[in-house]
Amino acid sequence: MRVLFALILVSLLSACVQSPTHSTLSVDDRPGLIFELLSPKLENHELKVDGVSYGKVGQYKKDKARLKIISGNHLVQIFNQGTLVYEEKVYLGAGVDRILKVAVYD
Repeated sequence: MRVLFALILVSLLSACVQSPTHSTLSVDDRPGLIFELLSPKLENHELKVDGVSYGKVGQYKKDKARLKIISGNHLVQIFNQGTLVYEEKVYLGAGVDRILKVAVYD
């Protein structure tokens, strides 16, 4: 009986040993595009960067969110129902956010 009790006690105590932990921190230093829209009409226009659609430009407005993309040269385009209304070539460096002021005149 004592042997059984000792085995149970040893197995319970060995189960309480904490495994070593490891934490890793990663830094996201991708640059970002932020848009300052000078006309409320622009919010529902389609945003494309290097030919890839990122949805409505209004979701990347100043004080909302930023579009994270890789460093380098990019072609930023805004379309209204398939018609190009804004285009700019930009260079983005690592960790730098760029604010583009966009105005479209009818």
